[in-house]
Amino acid sequence: MKVALGLGCDRGTPEATLAEAVDRALAELATPPREPVRVVGAGSITLKADEPGLLALARARGWSLRFYPPEVLAQVSVPNPSEIVRRHTGTPSVSEAAALLTALARGPEALRVEKLRWRGADGRSATVSVAVVDDAQQPCFDTAQRDDAQALLAARRDMRHFLPGCRVDESVIARLLVAVQAAPSVGLMQPWRLLRITDGALREELAREVDAERLRTAAQMGPREAEFLALKVAGVRESAELWALVLAPDDGTLFGRRTLPRDMAVCSAGAAVQNLWLAARAENLGLGWVSLFEPAVLAQALQLPAGAQALGLLCLGPVAAFYPRPMLSQTGWRQPRPPTAWWGENRWAFEADPPPVSADPGAPA
Repeated sequence: MKVALGLGCDRGTPEATLAEAVDRALAELATPPREPVRVVGAGSITLKADEPGLLALARARGWSLRFYPPEVLAQVSVPNPSEIVRRHTGTPSVSEAAALLTALARGPEALRVEKLRWRGADGRSATVSVAVVDDAQQPCFDTAQRDDAQALLAARRDMRHFLPGCRVDESVIARLLVAVQAAPSVGLMQPWRLLRITDGALREELAREVDAERLRTAAQMGPREAEFLALKVAGVRESAELWALVLAPDDGTLFGRRTLPRDMAVCSAGAAVQNLWLAARAENLGLGWVSLFEPAVLAQALQLPAGAQALGLLCLGPVAAFYPRPMLSQTGWRQPRPPTAWWGENRWAFEADPPPVSADPGAPA
């Protein structure tokens, strides 16, 4: 039997107490005839994403661990909702809802252990729910869904023009965070951190740094300086949402990155943004990744710890229209390479890159 766990606990619950609670919950499944039980994953609320005991237990037992925003958990129908839990976490259920989401269950009937509560000798409490995983529920896409996915990939754009004065509903943001959570990362290290910028003065400070870097970049463009300055390169002030993408201090993950530690962390962060980009486009929201800034300036403004680095400012929100083609292609700044320029076989046989194509002065900016 394949099962998924939903876990909740007091702040600071030790790994040992969580392990005792899990083992007792799994023991309830051992009814004759005894069937082997395999835990394929565990889930909890985003509030527990930094819970040391929970993270240690998942590492020790080799579980994939997913964290869900309270808005997402609150949408799951469960047999034992709690108003007390809702007041403290923003959702009436943590463990039951997380177990069902992680198991990709159709409904609450997938729960085999609804809510086992365990209080350890240390006085801390943990709650465990167990849901059976139905392999038939693993996605299998038909032709129409495949075509929709391809259309979504083709429609993704790096947006710079946003409608001012708009907002993004919290339920939409919750769905976007689920997409980020599902992103691949080397060694499951999830090195990205996202800071939602809600302080107006801080947003303006970041915007001024982008403005300054735009001029510094233009000064090194040589004959293309005026052409570059004619482009709109950021929507930091207008976008409904502004999120800072930060690479967290290295956590020492060795799996898959012994020889390329920083490169693999950066690649993992990029994969998370791609998930976010596609999820935003599916919500008909624009997303733009802005990298025009000095990392040290953002590190100070965002009060980043030693070892952390800002990788981007993500502008998110409604747009009047999506570019029919990538903006740099549409404006004539540069054209994308054809597949023959980057798809090869066995050994390097690619031609040297030509210089970027100069823009048509009459092209729209």
